[in-house]
Amino acid sequence: MVIKTQKESVEFLTNAGFKVSTSQFNRDVLAGKVARTSDGYEEGALLAYAAAHLKPLARQEQRELTDVTVSRLSADAEMKKINAERSRLKLEKERGTLVPRSEVEEALAARALFFRNEIENFGLRKAGEIIDLVRGDPAMLEAFMDWWRDETADWMDAWSGEMSFGGSEDGDDLGPEDA
Repeated sequence: MVIKTQKESVEFLTNAGFKVSTSQFNRDVLAGKVARTSDGYEEGALLAYAAAHLKPLARQEQRELTDVTVSRLSADAEMKKINAERSRLKLEKERGTLVPRSEVEEALAARALFFRNEIENFGLRKAGEIIDLVRGDPAMLEAFMDWWRDETADWMDAWSGEMSFGGSEDGDDLGPEDA
């Protein structure tokens, strides 16, 4: 059978399962890739051209289907990973190994407030003891340093997490509570 026009030839090739556009077919006709008779294009010649120069639609569709499948599987795997992480966090919370962020922030804020208060008021609270301790004598430096280490040890312990803190928000009654 002979097909008369290029448009009909493109339709024939598409129906035969090949990917081809009218403009591509026109370029290939001009380049001499498609055999033509005086009556038009023979089916056998069109199928030979298609086998040599065109991609079968089935392969293209299969590739697109594979890409969609891979994307879906990747999304499913990501969702499973998120759900597993969510389940792990829920289990840690149930076991008591997960601490709410607000509790940690409140504990740090209380320790920082106590530490700041101690630094700001230390000189005023201890000035008399310092004067009595050294009596203006440089030889008393060693005794002063021992006393200093003992007095400031509470400041460092405040950050250890072993002391609990409490008090009012205006700064009164701040200090370590007896646990």
